[in-house]
Amino acid sequence: MSETESRPAPSQLRRLPWSEDGKSAYLSTGDGASFLARMADTMEEGMLTTAEVDMTRALSVADEVSASRAELKMAVRFLAHAVADAVEVARLRGERLGVDPEAKETAEFLRRTLTR
Repeated sequence: MSETESRPAPSQLRRLPWSEDGKSAYLSTGDGASFLARMADTMEEGMLTTAEVDMTRALSVADEVSASRAELKMAVRFLAHAVADAVEVARLRGERLGVDPEAKETAEFLRRTLTR
């Protein structure tokens, strides 16, 4: 068997919500819902739960009239962390959906337009 025959096709790889030595980790999805796939699902759910907690904490600080500048800066960091986690989970799940190229192009156009 050649090297290319033994490796799964890219569409059969799932990027995991953690890295190994700073590089993305992948799981071959050919064998269904493995223990590792369930672990990744659990980690993604944990990331979203933590993002919700961070968001709630940041909103609480923002609503506090006597919040100091340092507390407000920390609230912004909580929000940034929450957004980063939510975006990462959205990307991971989007990769598994196999979004068509036209949809990706539209999303990229919107991202560029909205972040100007």
